[in-house]
Amino acid sequence: MEKQELKKIISKFTIFSNLDDLNLTWLVENSVVTPIPKKSLYLREANLLQGMHILLSGKVKLFKLAEEGKEQTIFVFGPGEPFCLCSTFSDGKMPANLSALEDSKVLFINPSKFEDLIKEDPSILLNMMSVMAKRLKEAMVMIDSLSLKQIPSRLAAYFLSHNENGWLKLDISYRELSKIIGVTPEALSRSLKKMSKHNLIEVDGTNVNLLDKTRLEACRDGNYLF
Repeated sequence: MEKQELKKIISKFTIFSNLDDLNLTWLVENSVVTPIPKKSLYLREANLLQGMHILLSGKVKLFKLAEEGKEQTIFVFGPGEPFCLCSTFSDGKMPANLSALEDSKVLFINPSKFEDLIKEDPSILLNMMSVMAKRLKEAMVMIDSLSLKQIPSRLAAYFLSHNENGWLKLDISYRELSKIIGVTPEALSRSLKKMSKHNLIEVDGTNVNLLDKTRLEACRDGNYLF
């Protein structure tokens, strides 16, 4: 990837939104772009990890594997999103596995270079804190849903936390969504049809329209039965 093209791409990422042209140039000069082929494993749980990782293009997922081989997807990351933040700022051990859902590219900055960049512009840390707070909130909602709620409640929690102005684009497959909410694809499909039948949502291809947020919130909280 050409350096000017890379600079143009990362200048639009929220985490680097406050960097001036000089620091953006420095970042491009001191980072490495790594391709990840679709379905390949990029990082393995318990591996030691240092440095900063930001997805440049494609889509990757963070997931755990149970002893019997069952997979639980934790997060799905898109372009511009940093990942592996907890290992970067803790003991360096990966808490889960990370693989590519499609052909992807990752921007990597080694630890010492990343520290230099933060010292030059601490606003990066504020942007990262915002990202981590949002993910923590999403994780708490999903943990509550997975442990205590039925499938429609889990779906309602996911839709409400990922929608924008009442709309949600499902840019992942039903199989991947089923792994996130902890059900089979067949059970997911049945619940989507049931929620559509009761006019909570409208599904059109990969687009989901949240028709009644009030009832969806009640469904998320386990207070709406159908």
